[in-house]
Amino acid sequence: MTRFPLLLAFTIAAAIGAAPVAAQEQGKPGGGVDNSACRLRIDTSAGSWIVRGFDPFGSSEGSGTFELTFTNEGEGECAFFPIFMADQEPFGLQTLNGKRVPYALFDLFGSYEATPRTGRTVQTPTRRPVVVAPHSQQVVQYRFIVAEDALQGDGLFDQRVQVEAEDGNGRLLASRQIILGIEVLPSATLGLSGAYAINNGQALVDLGQLEEGLAQVPLQLRVQSTRRYSLNVQSRNNGRLRLGSTEWYVPYQLSLGGQSASLTTGQADVSSPPTNGLTRSSLPVQFRISDPSGHRAGVYSDIITISVAPQ
Repeated sequence: MTRFPLLLAFTIAAAIGAAPVAAQEQGKPGGGVDNSACRLRIDTSAGSWIVRGFDPFGSSEGSGTFELTFTNEGEGECAFFPIFMADQEPFGLQTLNGKRVPYALFDLFGSYEATPRTGRTVQTPTRRPVVVAPHSQQVVQYRFIVAEDALQGDGLFDQRVQVEAEDGNGRLLASRQIILGIEVLPSATLGLSGAYAINNGQALVDLGQLEEGLAQVPLQLRVQSTRRYSLNVQSRNNGRLRLGSTEWYVPYQLSLGGQSASLTTGQADVSSPPTNGLTRSSLPVQFRISDPSGHRAGVYSDIITISVAPQ
């Protein structure tokens, strides 16, 4: 039987589907200040603190910086600590399957963690109180960080919290409601592992000598997706290995994860198994070569392009 060296080249493409105020006595909100003439209001430029357009497979972080503006409309000084409270819910961002996604809130003004992990911000003796003079205001920034590893799919995950300003005697000076959350985009990525090399930015798979049967090449297509996905496979030569620019061809069959992808028309679609939420798959890639006997010797090749899209 005539044996031919063979080089199979294919590319991979992916698709998806943006002057601190002087502190009072430490540890005592108000530090003995008389807040009776304080008239405090809490405002925010965004009633929903949502991290928008987060791609879990991208380079951006699941975090954002937001502000509260404390305005004193009274004739007396206001001294207090902002307290975050879960609104009669377990801690964490709500998901479709009922699981909670942890997050953290950091007060950048007072340099402490304000996360309501136990349902309420934990008060510590070293926290810096917010002090607002009469007819003045103070802006306090917060860093909101979501535990990305706990995300189990795409969609909007959120939690309603209450922000309260309390003085040293536990007196409520002002409050308002805020929605914390993250919007996760439908997203999918592709990668290869196994026996391949990179040449000019293209993955090259060497199937060895061209002979009939299953090519013994360990190769896997790695897929990550926030939901069920579909793969589109395109073949330049309609599922045939071609000798240079000649008209000599050897047909072959391609399978991904055990699913046959017929390329006789130039392309084929492969769907993932039903799944809910985030999925990571490693799909064996196999090539079955037709009988090459009677063909001229040389290097036969094809270019395959695989793309992925979340469904």
